[in-house]
Amino acid sequence: MAHEISGIPFQYICKIIPELDENGMPKECMPQSDYKNKSNIHLHEYGKGPFCRFKVPDICNKNSGVYVILVDGVSKYVGECESLRRRFNIGYGNISPRNCYKGGQQTNCRINTLILETYKNKSRIELLFYETEDRVDIERTLINKLNPEWNMTKGKLSRERLPQNVIKCGQFTNKKRRGSMSKYDRFEQYLRNSEKQIETLSYDDIEKILGFKLPSSAYVHQPWWANGGGHSQANSWLNAGWEVVSVDLGKSITFRKV
Repeated sequence: MAHEISGIPFQYICKIIPELDENGMPKECMPQSDYKNKSNIHLHEYGKGPFCRFKVPDICNKNSGVYVILVDGVSKYVGECESLRRRFNIGYGNISPRNCYKGGQQTNCRINTLILETYKNKSRIELLFYETEDRVDIERTLINKLNPEWNMTKGKLSRERLPQNVIKCGQFTNKKRRGSMSKYDRFEQYLRNSEKQIETLSYDDIEKILGFKLPSSAYVHQPWWANGGGHSQANSWLNAGWEVVSVDLGKSITFRKV
């Protein structure tokens, strides 16, 4: 069953339901006491618990992509993963003792606690998933667009996109570091050299300029062509002094000099 969010066809995976006791109430657990070195470090701010346990179907074993947690139909959390099953069954859904203490995975504890509290409030919790190789870019785009309540950051840039940004005061800017390269530099140079005010380029035109094929998300997701968001493809035209003004998915893109 497809569930479209911002033009992206997410697959419905399951309801998230904690393990329940004989009275139908979530079984609460406190794994902190099982950590042998707890005398040397302190619990972090989300490590006090209580926590719950839950699982997603085993069919999600090797799927990488972007997931969305819905609460009563509202997008509450957007994330990316290399394996949906591992992220939920080993991460969020089964809190390890070590993760409750400073230096552990705070996000696992925080999301688990939110799911437990939300379920106890009798809200419907559902998991959606979109399988994609461009999971980091799509995650960041959706977080910036949806501003989900449970997300505490704006997502991260993929490793191939980091060199063209300056990290300052914990935020990304569009300025390039001296001597850094982006795989979209050839497109930036093309636009810098253009004497036109408007350029309508087919996908084939753009790929010939770049020397490689655009990712599949560029063909089917309009947010890939958004102006801004810290993505290297957007920086290529923004740094050249251009912006995208219209998108005909799979066919052509129109740029305007600003």
